[in-house]
Amino acid sequence: MSKNDISTHISEWMRDEAESPIVMSSRLRLARNLENHVHPLMFASEQDGNRVINEVQDAFPNMFIQRLDTMDQQSKYKLVAKHLISPELIKRPAAAVLLNEDESLSIMVNEEDHIRIQAMGNDLSLQTLYERASALDDTLDSELDVSFDETLGYLTTCPTNIGTGMRASVMLHLPGLTIMKRMNRIAQTINRFGFTIRGIYGEGSQVYGHIYQISNQLTLGKTEEEIIESLTEVVQQIINEEMQIRERLSKHNKIDTLDRVYRSLGILKYSRLISMEEASFRLSEVKLGIDLDYIDLEDFKFNELMVAIQSPFLLDDEDDRTVNEKRADILREHIN
Repeated sequence: MSKNDISTHISEWMRDEAESPIVMSSRLRLARNLENHVHPLMFASEQDGNRVINEVQDAFPNMFIQRLDTMDQQSKYKLVAKHLISPELIKRPAAAVLLNEDESLSIMVNEEDHIRIQAMGNDLSLQTLYERASALDDTLDSELDVSFDETLGYLTTCPTNIGTGMRASVMLHLPGLTIMKRMNRIAQTINRFGFTIRGIYGEGSQVYGHIYQISNQLTLGKTEEEIIESLTEVVQQIINEEMQIRERLSKHNKIDTLDRVYRSLGILKYSRLISMEEASFRLSEVKLGIDLDYIDLEDFKFNELMVAIQSPFLLDDEDDRTVNEKRADILREHIN
């Protein structure tokens, strides 16, 4: 595999020459349902789901559609790895995703709700993402009848999404807070204010590489702008605390931190077998070392590598190497 090949595993919008030390990406999602259709969890047959897919496809003729029932399992998991669909969508008998050209906009069809509009970016500009998602929502509203109540707002399958139907989330790289065992305290604190911390693929998912999603839980009783403003403030506070911890590690725990960083660097450089869990952990610590100016690696792309080392991109019937072996080979080639 050549060095340029890993970039084929990520969406165009994810490519950033100057990766942020902490903010990896942001996402804004709008959950919507259609009138005159039962919700996806109540579909009597695949025909019910296909009717919804066809209506949504007609409403967005300029977006590319991928119907999951025409894809193999590996291709579906690649979409999950790129955060274009959720793991839950794969389980639906009639499901699809619509994408724009750079894959920064996606519309999941027939997950828990009929429609989940997603706008994604690689910075903290949640308001910009809301405006992009809202433009698709306006198109949807002009073309189809959306379930809406004047008192409750948008009607969703899960009551926790009623209201704005909006979930905003920010993906953060927080090795300092993790090393100092601060994440549980932070999670408990922000939970009291209607926010939550999840793993890399959202609810119920595992934390890889000290990467966390911070998102709102409340969708009812606040406007979209209020939710975005509050989440941005919470995220900024977490970023500030992470920066303070990194400064402390650099000043007062420098030898321990150097040892941690260089051990991980050595493992990535010389391993012949490595699991996803360990690889993400080691990449995170090397990223920390780069951000603290301890080491200088040419063309180190943390975000791209975190996607490229995932199993869906490593499976190949014509290659008899194991996934852990291929993952180690990729990392050795890109860590120099």
